[in-house]
Amino acid sequence: MQRQIRFLLILGLALIVGAGMIFVVFRPPQNEWPLYALLLCIPAGMAVVSSVIARKQGWWRRFGSVTVALVFTCALGAGMIFITLLITTSLMFISAHDASLSIVIVLFAAAVSMAFGYLVAASLSDGIGDIARAAKAVQSGDLTARADDGGGKDEIARLAHAFNEMAAQLQHVRDQEIKLDQMRRDLIAWVSHDLRTPLTGIRVRVEALADGVVQEPAEVQRYLATIQNDTQALNRLIDDLFELATIDAGGLKLHKMPVDMADLISDTIETMSVIAKNKGVALHGDVAANLGLVSVSPQHIQRVLNNLISNALAHTPQGQVSVRAFRAPGQLCVEVNDTGEGIAPQDVPHVFDRFYRGERARTRGASSSGNAKGMGLGLAIARALVEAHSGAIALSSELGKGTQVKVVLPA
Repeated sequence: MQRQIRFLLILGLALIVGAGMIFVVFRPPQNEWPLYALLLCIPAGMAVVSSVIARKQGWWRRFGSVTVALVFTCALGAGMIFITLLITTSLMFISAHDASLSIVIVLFAAAVSMAFGYLVAASLSDGIGDIARAAKAVQSGDLTARADDGGGKDEIARLAHAFNEMAAQLQHVRDQEIKLDQMRRDLIAWVSHDLRTPLTGIRVRVEALADGVVQEPAEVQRYLATIQNDTQALNRLIDDLFELATIDAGGLKLHKMPVDMADLISDTIETMSVIAKNKGVALHGDVAANLGLVSVSPQHIQRVLNNLISNALAHTPQGQVSVRAFRAPGQLCVEVNDTGEGIAPQDVPHVFDRFYRGERARTRGASSSGNAKGMGLGLAIARALVEAHSGAIALSSELGKGTQVKVVLPA
């Protein structure tokens, strides 16, 4: 409906401009105004009739090409001008020579107009055809296909831009689906392995105790201690999976409050000191005096520290693990350094990936019932928790010399 109103407004403006030009240029007497009104109303009436027919029939959609439809429209407009000229020459009593010359000039101008219209229409049609080509490519599965917007600003260029954004989003979704499917496969493989190993150890030892195969008190206590360790390993695995599921589902809730990072680091070191002592590894901290308070979720940042220090201890057979905290402009930095086995260069870019297990990647230490590494969730969870605090985490390592993990939090 708005298009029809705009059409009528433009047509009315054209009539007003035409009448004004006739009045200014010719200054016709009053008795000639009906003739000029007739000359103006004839093409206007043809335009109205043609638009009504075109609107109802939709003939421009019946052509096999937009180019043909636009050229035909130019020819129709030229035909209206030609008919108007014929009527004008007959009413104005122009000589046959002048009338013929006018007709020839109008026909020539119409041909030139159609040629120019064909050029423009072909360009527009090429733009639409390029979008159709890209759409067919996407339909066939090629989500890398893109349409050329030609650097324009018209509707076709905007359509091409919108199509390219849609294709990019579809490609991103497909890449995410592939990634999630691979993660699902890895999860099934790793969970089945990491659950089977301690469960098998627990089952074997429980059966041995139940059948009376082990009866010596010292041996029974050793079996029970091993069962307890495997049970704790299973509990940690389940906690990690639950934590990741909560993060993926967007259910992670941070209850930030002003926290003294020195206290968090001190508590974590105290908790881990028994493990370090049993392994013969020196564990110590170095906290700057001006560290002050930082707004974080204490339980989540302590989880980060626990994961980082646990990994460092697990991969440091001897030597030391140090935790250093200091302030930088607008930042609070925490570094966990060890003198352990280090990480191979090809594994460093992947150590924060879930379920990644390189030859020397930093995963959970070996379980008590075997030498299998854990699922590699510790660093993945640490990164997710740090990024949830709008922070960043990075790792550098040299094989055989040690590793440094640096956490940066906004101060």
